[in-house]
Amino acid sequence: MTFQTIPYHSYEKGLPQAGNFILGQADTQSIVVYQAFNHPIADYALAHQKFGGTAYSFNRMTWIKPNFLWMMYRSGWASKANQERILAIKMSKAGFESLLEQGVYSSFQPDYYGTMENWQAALGNSEVRIQWDPDHNPYGEKLARRAIQIGMKGRSLEQFNEEFVQEIWDVSEFVRQQGDKIKNKEDVFFVANESIVALPEALKEKYAIPQTFIAPEIADLIAEFELSQAISDLHFQQLLLEGTWRKQFVEYIRNCTHEGLSRYLLKKAIEFRKSGQELMCEDLLMFSYFTSKNGSSEDLDLIMEAKLADFDTWCGFDGEMIFYPLGYEATLAYLNEQEGQFSERTLAYFNTAFSKEYLYEDINSRALWYL
Repeated sequence: MTFQTIPYHSYEKGLPQAGNFILGQADTQSIVVYQAFNHPIADYALAHQKFGGTAYSFNRMTWIKPNFLWMMYRSGWASKANQERILAIKMSKAGFESLLEQGVYSSFQPDYYGTMENWQAALGNSEVRIQWDPDHNPYGEKLARRAIQIGMKGRSLEQFNEEFVQEIWDVSEFVRQQGDKIKNKEDVFFVANESIVALPEALKEKYAIPQTFIAPEIADLIAEFELSQAISDLHFQQLLLEGTWRKQFVEYIRNCTHEGLSRYLLKKAIEFRKSGQELMCEDLLMFSYFTSKNGSSEDLDLIMEAKLADFDTWCGFDGEMIFYPLGYEATLAYLNEQEGQFSERTLAYFNTAFSKEYLYEDINSRALWYL
């Protein structure tokens, strides 16, 4: 997983607009969190890929934020003193969940703790604090949706540093560029591509996160598939039409994964396309996006099949989608290892038409236009 961006005008598509939700860039293994620092701390972290040095203290509470825009609000888009450097920290998903398990609300929550004494006892037994605050849009305006931040110190911070951190990136220049665009009132600027972070039910209950974000029609569609491993043509075609079903499906695939259903739907879409039934490139891209979230070579093969379905899909199906499941290097390595599976023309196209810089910096310049 790498730091991926998206135009802000596409960011809110499919996201909940109110309530406690952890939004972030995550997969089953990792999640990206953000911190703002001064230059000495950031320089040390980037050089050593962990925190330390004379300017850093493990005895002081430090806060990580999975929500990019909450970090931007707190740091003023890297403009505030001692917050000029924004670090994107890739950490293990298991470590993130462990911090939530250890976490204690920073303020008394009677529905969870019952009594003040219980809360104070919990505070004394944990070095991890959890705080919900209003989320903000890029312009600093409060939203009804709430964002989480996790505070750590002492042994919990040492564990985060030594065991949970996987990689640290400096995104300060990107942040300042986007902040300047907002200041200059430009229409197009980029933010991190985020969705609802999947969590165990016990953590959802602990932090008052809605247990479900799936519309009844989509829940029924999932149940139909899980019962029969198939979807009726009637229900499948509902997903191809502008309307309630498609809108609810987009909300679902932005925020959820389902390996079996995603692959089934993409296979069915390819069959529809090849048989001459009405199915647009936008539909293939929508199902491919859902499938790409599984992150395996099997999904890459399926998405390539969608790209190669016919002449119009070769021209109109966004080639960037091929790189979504595995990332740039792993995708090219995989394609070049499949001797005889793909034509020389296809391999040449993907080896020469896309650069790592383009894919990682501008891959989402048109992201989700098809949703």
